[in-house]
Amino acid sequence: MHKLETAGTMTDLSISLDASAYIAGNFAPVHEEHTITDLNVIGQIPEELEGRLLRNGPNPIDDIDMVNHHWFLGDGMVHGVRLRGGKAEWYRNRYVGSERTAELLGKASPGALTGNVGPNTNVIGHAGSTFAIVEAGTKPVELTYELESVRTNGFDDSLLNGFSAHPKYDPLTGEMHAMCYSPATLGDKLEYVVVGAEGAMTKTVQITVPTMPMVHDMALTQKYAVVMDLPVAVDIELAMGGSPFPVRWFDDYNARLGLLPRDAADESAIIWCEIDPCFAFHPLNSYDTDDGKMIIDICVFERIFHTDRNGPFGDAGPVLERWTVDPAAGKVAREVIDDRVQEFPRVAGRVLNQKHRFGYTGGVDNTPGSMAYGHTYKYDFDLGTSSTHDHGATRQAGEPVFVSRQGGVDEDDGWLLLTVFDADTNTSDVVILDASDIANDEVARIQLPVRIPHGFHGNWVRDSLTPPPS
Repeated sequence: MHKLETAGTMTDLSISLDASAYIAGNFAPVHEEHTITDLNVIGQIPEELEGRLLRNGPNPIDDIDMVNHHWFLGDGMVHGVRLRGGKAEWYRNRYVGSERTAELLGKASPGALTGNVGPNTNVIGHAGSTFAIVEAGTKPVELTYELESVRTNGFDDSLLNGFSAHPKYDPLTGEMHAMCYSPATLGDKLEYVVVGAEGAMTKTVQITVPTMPMVHDMALTQKYAVVMDLPVAVDIELAMGGSPFPVRWFDDYNARLGLLPRDAADESAIIWCEIDPCFAFHPLNSYDTDDGKMIIDICVFERIFHTDRNGPFGDAGPVLERWTVDPAAGKVAREVIDDRVQEFPRVAGRVLNQKHRFGYTGGVDNTPGSMAYGHTYKYDFDLGTSSTHDHGATRQAGEPVFVSRQGGVDEDDGWLLLTVFDADTNTSDVVILDASDIANDEVARIQLPVRIPHGFHGNWVRDSLTPPPS
């Protein structure tokens, strides 16, 4: 894979900003919960789309103290748009419940919920239920179809410790795989967890690491569950000093990837592979090759949480790389695919953990003072080309969510669903693009009279997977 011709010159990718940028514009929280049924639609929503586009992100209830604030912190808020029969039936947003938020909002019995903050990073559907999830030792919160919090639920109470913000789904088995960390309960161990298709944990393997690394995500192939043991970890002095976000970059960290065979009974089978120091939140996808190696396409920061203590963008912007992992040599080769700043990579669900041809990301504007997601990129890794959808000068697109067309033959036969903030109107839209030709006009635009803040992650949850109440 070569660096795409559309890429610019490799330069300083850091973004010049101050702490207030993480609470300004569409990074600022919203404070009201809405149920809106009268939604204007431009274009035509494909009738096949029957389900909910769900999004989650941090939305602090309390006043923000910027001395200690980090963008990753704050009460979770889930946003959802329900589609059926070519119509947008409703938009809802709800705080994710915890013991504390339930008491503040007076919405639920604290006995059904635990913790001080509801999971604020992702929202998924699995085994007929909807869950808000986050990393670092917090268990999922089960939500109703209409996004009300039900209870803290570790998958039928089978989860031993916390979960992850990024479980990896295997379309061939129906399982979810997660690499979890919990400094409070696991200390210097990670926990590889498999949740079965029926909704309960079926496997757990603890993995010893030298410190307490931040493991936001993992890579998964048909052979391996991959630990990303990279140079961001808990700093004991920051933790003892009361920092609400006590992790930072360590220059002297021994960066590595750990390849745990999926059928391994314990950590003794893990293969550690050295990698040049860097950090990554999100793999686009991973797969095994015929020569015994592994490919991981991934958005990579050269350094993070070093000088910027309020969020991820001040030290370096992420670019798209291909990692070739050689278990026999114990090495990882890194190659830049595209040096434009971008994040939130996705692929079609049916090729997860298998060889993919196409991928999609959100482009980030790294001009001074800006953290806007202005473009959506599509990559053809076989041809080494890319295409772009420009959402407009004042419009900022979030994570692209791929939805396959049922019965489609081609990998990119489907749609991209995105939330797009419009700075001119201070509102958001849900935009539907043709995933096979994203540079073309929008298929449909669902206009919301409110805004969805720049949160983190979400998914399309089909009604056939997680049905509405009868």
